[in-house]
Amino acid sequence: MLKKGIATVFILALTFPGALRAGSIRELSPHVSACEGSVNGVFIEQNGKTLVIYGDPEQRLQKADKVLFTHSRRDIIWAGRRLVENRAESIIGKNEIEQFTKTNLFWSEFVQKRFHDYQQQSTKIPAEPLSISRTVGGGDTIKWEDISIEVLDTPGYTRGSVSYFLDIDGRRYGFVGDLIYGDGRIMDLYSLQDAVSEARIGGYHGYAGRIGDLIKSLRKIIEQEPDILIPARGPVIEEPESAIKLLIERLQAAYSNYLSINAGHWYFKDRYDTLAVRALGSPERVDWMPYATVVREQPPDWVIPIRNSRLIISQDGPGFLIDCGSKAIIDEIVKLIEAGKLSGIDGIYITHYHDDHTNSIGEAVKEFDCPVYSCRELADILERPQAYRLPAMTSYPIANLKPLADGRNMRWKEFELTSYYFPGQTLYHGALLVEQNAGGRIFFIGDSFTPSGIDDYCLQNRNLLHEKMGYLYCLDFLKKMPQDYLLVNQHVVEPFRFDKAQLEHMSNVLAERKEIMADLFPWNESNYGIDERWARIYPYAQQAKPGRTIEIAVKILNHSNTAEVFTVKPNVPVGFKVEPEKTSATVQPLRESEMRFRVRVPTGVSDSPKIITCDLRFAGWELRRWCESIVEIVH
Repeated sequence: MLKKGIATVFILALTFPGALRAGSIRELSPHVSACEGSVNGVFIEQNGKTLVIYGDPEQRLQKADKVLFTHSRRDIIWAGRRLVENRAESIIGKNEIEQFTKTNLFWSEFVQKRFHDYQQQSTKIPAEPLSISRTVGGGDTIKWEDISIEVLDTPGYTRGSVSYFLDIDGRRYGFVGDLIYGDGRIMDLYSLQDAVSEARIGGYHGYAGRIGDLIKSLRKIIEQEPDILIPARGPVIEEPESAIKLLIERLQAAYSNYLSINAGHWYFKDRYDTLAVRALGSPERVDWMPYATVVREQPPDWVIPIRNSRLIISQDGPGFLIDCGSKAIIDEIVKLIEAGKLSGIDGIYITHYHDDHTNSIGEAVKEFDCPVYSCRELADILERPQAYRLPAMTSYPIANLKPLADGRNMRWKEFELTSYYFPGQTLYHGALLVEQNAGGRIFFIGDSFTPSGIDDYCLQNRNLLHEKMGYLYCLDFLKKMPQDYLLVNQHVVEPFRFDKAQLEHMSNVLAERKEIMADLFPWNESNYGIDERWARIYPYAQQAKPGRTIEIAVKILNHSNTAEVFTVKPNVPVGFKVEPEKTSATVQPLRESEMRFRVRVPTGVSDSPKIITCDLRFAGWELRRWCESIVEIVH
């Protein structure tokens, strides 16, 4: 029982790496005790009433007077849902009311909106709405018994998060959600992806776009002069100012590192100065890499740029097309044929899945009656785009695709064409080396590089930072290529070439980035903090009839350097049945494995869509409602 008549605070939580045993209590002050964990529950009892912050993850209470939520992430608010359903008054930030209350509308629209999505906001919002009693914003005060709780707007980890501050037991406490984790860390960077309006940068290009907002919010928290911070998860922070300053330092180091070799600097230039000012104070704090050598203003005459496609023309008339994302590209090719400059299209090669490169592949095949090729690693996402949740997806599956093994070459006219797996701009990315008999050598790299560096400005593209993966793999590949190559980006007309020093510099910057992020994140391996899809449900979306059984696979990419045991428990909608209820598997380091489940759809279900989420446990982490999939009910 909680002691009555005295204001008492307990932090009740699940285990996290290095945590005390779940449920054990550590005294912080005469009436304040803590049990740190991956989700923290804060209980304040006064005059026989109980106020809760974040929730009650161990379900110790049957009822509470109020529950205060800092932000709308479903992997946090699950802990307070039961108390709200038992008639506790719920209080949230006014800028996130839709994320709490209009979840049904969000998921109904997201069935289609997830295609051609360039906003790239986290989908870790609730699967079901939560009843809201009161909304608050910065400057508001919540009066409860004889305690005044001050509200501060603290956008950053989410767009509309708030923090709460109160004085008790002679100390000032701050409850700051996911703005900070422990001693100068944060859960991840991908949750910060967002548009930056003052830099005229959209959401897709906004790598950790809310980092400036987060830093401002952290500085506002310092101004509150708290004695103790209790975040939504992770350790209680007993030296808030030093922990916050350390986090700001680490965030700025990560962002300066990112900007220094980023491809977007070629496209946006002055806008990147604005990005630097927002997060770092000055663009002079960025060690910008000198641009690659632009070898010539135009590609050779056997390459025709058509928007963001490239057409290779043979001496005897036919062409070979690389990517086709719009009807306008097809129209331009038809004009070339009608003008007698082209006799037809013999084949199409796809560099990557983004809709501006694939959306009109089907139309092109009908128009030109030609085969379609890609690297083998790209095949499934092209054939089953509905099975994935990634940026800029097309909704059109590509039929009769001809996947090519890594390094597979084929002769076409006077050209040697060689397909490679090239995980640059996205994890699912290829490149085509085209060598002409006369000696020209062009490497068509999709969107992976520009003369200013690497195209990793969308964190959701899964740019992994392991040796022999992602851009480290691509850079090693370029180092081994003969130095007479030309690089062609589908959005850049000018062919260019990096020298050996630039390639080595980019590799060193990425190695440094991994070290910076190892300090920035609480995970045992930094890639968990940049790869939102390390745990995913496959397929991401599917249709099901009432009374039928469907299958899902939970795919886990173990980023850790050691084998890990992962336990997965699906959460299915009311009336659905899942078998098995949970299961575990040992996944080897740097390998992806899957656990399969059968889900029975009830006969009486009518409304659609339904959302399945999964709880994950590994290496001391307890991650509730972590990943999701969509089930459309069809009759």
